Amino acid sequence: MSQNITLTDDEKDCLQELMNMAYGSATAAITEILDAFAKLSIPTIQIINAEELKPYLSNELNFNEEHLVALQQINGTLNGENMFLIDKKSATNMAQKFGLTEDEINEDEICDITLEITNILSSSTISKLAEDIETSVSFSAPSIKIIKSIDELNNIFINKYQKVIIISTKLEFVDLNINGELFILTTDDSILFIKEKLNKILDEL
Repeated sequence: MSQNITLTDDEKDCLQELMNMAYGSATAAITEILDAFAKLSIPTIQIINAEELKPYLSNELNFNEEHLVALQQINGTLNGENMFLIDKKSATNMAQKFGLTEDEINEDEICDITLEITNILSSSTISKLAEDIETSVSFSAPSIKIIKSIDELNNIFINKYQKVIIISTKLEFVDLNINGELFILTTDDSILFIKEKLNKILDEL
């Protein structure tokens, strides 16, 4: 089955346009909560072998400092996982933007705020994408941990699937020195389902 799990250029372009619209909803929600202009970069989309996920993330992220990683399972025909990674300094700056003083900021508070941002990103982006491809999804409760290296990242996709489609975008608040990265990971059967829906959209153009 893995040889069929690819996206054509037209399919990628279509999915990228859908994700741009979905990220617009997320940007508006986060901007309103933090009262600061949030920027989500144009999403990058690629399919890799599942065992290449950790090397990919290691190359994408700077693990010279601690990161918070929040994971949230996506359930339904569109099945997968949202993964939000943010360095600890950015997460601390985000906590200050939520109104916490330096004395109030601790590891638990930083984790709680990161989980809240993850919930907003997940519900805004995936719910909008699900609506556009005519399906429904639900979300499991997110989990969070602080990691010092990519080897500490436990991810179900590495062992359970052949292929992973990565939809990634960077969350940036330029004036606040806050930078994070959102990865939407869907796998195998979900990739084929997305292909089917994308082609339906392309056929109707």
